[in-house]
Amino acid sequence: MNGWSATCPAKVNLFLRVLAREDTGYHQIETVFQAVELCDRVDVVAARAGIRLEVRQCVPGTAEENIVGDIGDPDANTVVRAARAFYAETGLQPAVSLILTKSIPVGAGLGGGSSDAAGTLAALNALHGEPLGHSQLIAMGGRIGADVPFFCGGAATAVAWGRGDRMFGFPSPEPRPVVIAVPVVRISTAAAFRELSPGLQLPAPGRILGALIPGTWDALAELQSNDFERSVFAQHPVLARIRDAMAGAGAAIARLTGSGSAVFGVFDDRVAAAAAADRVRTMDGVAVVRTVFTLTALPPVRRMAAPGGT
Repeated sequence: MNGWSATCPAKVNLFLRVLAREDTGYHQIETVFQAVELCDRVDVVAARAGIRLEVRQCVPGTAEENIVGDIGDPDANTVVRAARAFYAETGLQPAVSLILTKSIPVGAGLGGGSSDAAGTLAALNALHGEPLGHSQLIAMGGRIGADVPFFCGGAATAVAWGRGDRMFGFPSPEPRPVVIAVPVVRISTAAAFRELSPGLQLPAPGRILGALIPGTWDALAELQSNDFERSVFAQHPVLARIRDAMAGAGAAIARLTGSGSAVFGVFDDRVAAAAAADRVRTMDGVAVVRTVFTLTALPPVRRMAAPGGT
């Protein structure tokens, strides 16, 4: 069977500040993305005419299945949107079956939808003999969603500006365990922007690059912040308590990711991470994963022998 499979990692924001508001109403941001080893998978298989999507929810009965959440309307899924954009850009006739296997929680600020879109673009490009170049995929990703260019970019750690389409990759710090807590509450990104408090403190110029160049967790820990926390924590105090519990358990970095609702902590070792996970396990879901160190491609794709195969 002619098909390709893409691994689609989640991300956390080690740093996030909101910049100017555009005339369109869209807010520009400045952020540091870090990929983590909590992954969805997109399988792309040549089929009859059209674009068909099947959504699976990881492995039935596992803890990860319980934290994914409502997938929503498959026709509005970013995987389908990415496939439509790919075929519109290339002029090829769509004839593909897409299988999306979800492990990344939906609507939690972990970038699962954006990563799925990037994986779809990469897998479709491989399926059709790579008609589009890397820069074209990144540009197309930016039109699909703000975080998609990062997942198309080829770096596991990157600083991004604007809508995420201006980006520089940096050497990743050594892999560390990450505890991700996903409470039942889900936060609308649009609502989070509306509730941003005025008078946000901006770091000194060059501070972000200065923290990234050494490629150490100590430097990144000094940088950590998220402009959304003030307003989001005021409305959802449980998220602040999770963040404080992570920090109290020894996390070098403990933050809300994106506009939430997931809260993550980066730990020195697996033992400390496991202890922290136990402290916050009263939430609806907790995952202990690792940061991604380095990748030759993000998302990585491989040829598959059959639909749903490995």
